[in-house]
Amino acid sequence: MLRSSLLGAILLFGPTGAAAQSKLKVYLSVDMEGIAGIATAAQTGGSDYEWARPLMLAEANAAIAAAFEAGATEVVVNDAHGSHTNLRADQLDRRATLVTGQPKPYGMVEGLDGSFDAVIFIGYHGHANQVDAVLGHTYSHALRHARINGREVGEYGTAGMIAGHYRVPVVFVSGDRAFAEEAKRFFPGVEALAVKDGIGFTAAKTLHPSVAREKIAAGVKTALARRSQIAPITIATPVIVEVELDIASNADAAMFVPGMERVDGVTVRYRAPDALVAYRVSRLIRMLSRD
Repeated sequence: MLRSSLLGAILLFGPTGAAAQSKLKVYLSVDMEGIAGIATAAQTGGSDYEWARPLMLAEANAAIAAAFEAGATEVVVNDAHGSHTNLRADQLDRRATLVTGQPKPYGMVEGLDGSFDAVIFIGYHGHANQVDAVLGHTYSHALRHARINGREVGEYGTAGMIAGHYRVPVVFVSGDRAFAEEAKRFFPGVEALAVKDGIGFTAAKTLHPSVAREKIAAGVKTALARRSQIAPITIATPVIVEVELDIASNADAAMFVPGMERVDGVTVRYRAPDALVAYRVSRLIRMLSRD
């Protein structure tokens, strides 16, 4: 009788408090320009790519292992650089699930939703207009300025607004110092690690990759331990996406999007009902543009 009563209580009210609190689902988005040891386009997609690729994988694995050591019950990793096929599935920590390939509607944050408890960005970089941002850009060099509700952002901002839409905090980020400092202003309370200092666009003073991985692991553990103290960001709606492009012909192409407004010869604006639409429109502007 006691056993049947207990079973009935579980069916009616769900798991006990301890079981309900044990879930820790972590989302990990990994880019390449902000990885320790990397400073040139040849490394992120050119002649030195195969040398640099394992560095990205190793930082991802360091973050995954640390998340599980911190109590994660599930980790989803999204390959967010270039072709989105940089992380070899057979070499990724086997406990993680990989999101790979493109096109993906939500690009750098594909698969992120409200079921997650924390978001981590690894290997991210600043936008094109930050001083000493290593390989800084937003999606591509065709986009000179990208603003969300009047504030200039990089890829961390467009990706971060999706986390904010789902009320999931971005708890840890790593990349170059220009990005880390900007991220701390955009995500109040975030643990931000600079693995290198930019010396212009294609040069950097970098931590040894092994040291960077150790610091990433420590930072992830600290961030997840204090995730309740880090609030998700809030993006006011409607979300105003404004993009200044490099040439007028790219702005012409963006005007094929229904509802797009022309601000001037190279600038377009879109009023989105929420962050989800805003993100997809920002990616569409990039896809319509020629570098």
